[in-house]
Amino acid sequence: MNDEEKTPLETIIGRLRAMQFDRHQTIQTRYFEQFGVPVCKVSLDHLTGEWQVQDARTTPAFSYDNVDMVAVVIYDALNEFEAVF
Repeated sequence: MNDEEKTPLETIIGRLRAMQFDRHQTIQTRYFEQFGVPVCKVSLDHLTGEWQVQDARTTPAFSYDNVDMVAVVIYDALNEFEAVF
């Protein structure tokens, strides 16, 4: 399946999986954007296996230990941002 056939959730999961496999740094960080605007900052600590998701519109970052839950949180934030934008 090429990138044009992937659903948005599959694309998010693909990026999160890439973070899991990239071992160049102990903490991996990626930004998820909508229309060129950062919506979420996601970090993975390889030592603890803990994910942190910080929505650009809120101050606290939330921690998760499940990649699927992280994907859903990012997906919801991107959809919510798109609806407001």
